[in-house]
Amino acid sequence: MKLTMKGDYGLRAMLDLAAYYGQGPIESADIASRQYIPEQYLDQILMVLRKEGLVKSVRGPKGGHLLAKPPGEIMMGQVMAALEGYVPPMECLPNPDFCKLSPGCALREVWQKIDAMTQQLLQSTTIEELAQRHKIENTETMYYI
Repeated sequence: MKLTMKGDYGLRAMLDLAAYYGQGPIESADIASRQYIPEQYLDQILMVLRKEGLVKSVRGPKGGHLLAKPPGEIMMGQVMAALEGYVPPMECLPNPDFCKLSPGCALREVWQKIDAMTQQLLQSTTIEELAQRHKIENTETMYYI
């Protein structure tokens, strides 16, 4: 699986929204600033996530974006599927005719196992778990004067 900037930025945005879950809508500019994402690109990503039912948007002076459901109910795989679709580690997995060696290829079997493990991990990891790990890692590396 190859992760593009779209997927990376989308996951970062979801982690940011999870960190502020229950505190009301978060403005795009704030997410963009904290996560180092170009705001115009973030808006495009949030629009895709909204269409997939993962994010809600609120208009108006106190508007912004928020998770459509609790972060513990949103899987990393849902975010990736919304933004990237299915990205196989090798083209021969979804399309065996891509390679003449596919029918008896030992490498293809390994790629299938890697793909299965990757998909299982993505479908079993919640945004809440990632957000909790992110907070822990960030607090351990902070220095106070």
